[in-house]
Amino acid sequence: MNTPPTFRLSEDPLQQAKRALIRIRKLARNSAFVPIPVIALAACAFFKYELHWYTNPFLALIFALFTIGQVMAVFQMRKVLAGVRNTGKSIMVLAEAGDEPDLPVLRNKLLENAPPGHMRDLLLRWIELGMRGETTGSESLLNNAWDRRAHADNSSVSLHVSMNRTTLKLGFLGTLYGLILTFPPMQRAVMGLSDSDGELRFIKDISLAIDGDEFAIAVTLGATALSILIELVTIQILERALGGFDMVNSHINDWNLTRLQPWVKKRYGVEGRQRQVVESQALMDAKMSRAQQEMDSNLGRALEAIARTTKQLDQLAMVQTAVGRRIAELVEYEKQYRGFIESKTSAVAPLPPHNLDTGRLETSHIDNGKLEDEL
Repeated sequence: MNTPPTFRLSEDPLQQAKRALIRIRKLARNSAFVPIPVIALAACAFFKYELHWYTNPFLALIFALFTIGQVMAVFQMRKVLAGVRNTGKSIMVLAEAGDEPDLPVLRNKLLENAPPGHMRDLLLRWIELGMRGETTGSESLLNNAWDRRAHADNSSVSLHVSMNRTTLKLGFLGTLYGLILTFPPMQRAVMGLSDSDGELRFIKDISLAIDGDEFAIAVTLGATALSILIELVTIQILERALGGFDMVNSHINDWNLTRLQPWVKKRYGVEGRQRQVVESQALMDAKMSRAQQEMDSNLGRALEAIARTTKQLDQLAMVQTAVGRRIAELVEYEKQYRGFIESKTSAVAPLPPHNLDTGRLETSHIDNGKLEDEL
């Protein structure tokens, strides 16, 4: 049930949540393909520093680990965009429902129109709690939802943190390995000074030791550079994008405190249920009154119809009586007419005796017939 818009001192929390989602979407879209140029930049730096860096097993492993992390960051950004869309649809359903929604209807709309996600689950639990007329557990539901969200976000960020630590450890191992490579030539250089041709061997051994130092420095430099890229680009972008959902949750919690809970107390609380009973009783009384009025009206119309039918039956009885009298009169007229005919016939042409001939009798009959026709 929606109420007409009223003046509010503060901005609608749902609008603030939508703006927070817009900022997250912009950041995720702009950063979705950042790892690709970062990989290209790291590869160019490696080739510029050492043309055959891929022959160094530590550098090759560090770069492969860095590339895998950047590719996974692309998929994580796409997952962030999907979360923004799902959360936006849930907030859109809330905005369409208004400040005083019908909770069962709102629950069905969320199940039908909002995709599964963190925000929809939180809203459905709030609604189920509100349908029972309770509001005291909403904070616990919010904290639990934040914990689940934080666990999922930490899993995404911790992956890159682990890769960053692994990159640094591989660099440290490469550094140690490079230092180990310098020990034998340094030892030979020192021991070779006592020989006759020790000066030449010393130079060669020192050169080999410098190669080992170069190996260690290259591994350390590569690992540190890639670690800095991971820290400044990948981890920072993920933390900002995922942290934006905490701001969205904060605005939705404001909506719960300022819109949902007061409506739940008013509509589904103890006072609300009592008011519902009173309203239902008043509605039932009004329906019964309308039904009684309708029955009275129908009864009046039925009585009028019965009166009209009775009147018509009386008129029909009068008509039948009149028709009966008329028929009796007609029968009486017929009798009188027949008597008149018979008396007239007897007076004009009496019957001939039986000894008269047949031809004269027929003539008298014919004359009687003409006489009747004339009468």
